[in-house]
Amino acid sequence: MATLITPSLRSSLERLKHGGAVNGILLGWRRQLLINLLPYEEYRAERLLHTVLDAQNHFLSGGDRHVQTFWFGYDTCHALVLFRRDCTLIILHTRAEEGDFLKRAAQTFLEDSQLLIEALLNPSLVDGGDTQLLPDDGSIDTHTHLINRVA
Repeated sequence: MATLITPSLRSSLERLKHGGAVNGILLGWRRQLLINLLPYEEYRAERLLHTVLDAQNHFLSGGDRHVQTFWFGYDTCHALVLFRRDCTLIILHTRAEEGDFLKRAAQTFLEDSQLLIEALLNPSLVDGGDTQLLPDDGSIDTHTHLINRVA
């Protein structure tokens, strides 16, 4: 049975988008925009991605600070930014109290979706053929992480 990886990544992002009062999500790889579900045009989303990467580089250039998360709070909208390897995930949300829950959900998404992101970046590896079993040598984390909403 053939599988398509890219739609599963987009559907995972859509589920994350419906996990709280989320207004938009952006997924970037290095300085490239992979998926834009923000309510902005592509050029604005790219500028946002470049700005947060520049902010992370600012802390890296200072020496010993490796920033993995930013959270910007404004009056009506908040921005949560997470970095994992070469991936950047930006979530715009409206309720400040959901920040911690969205952070845990986003970290889990980034951890669980590394295979999907790799398939999106290297489409030649996914040719629409039969699904291959993952090696069971412990090199790939194959379980899904459950996040319970804390009341």
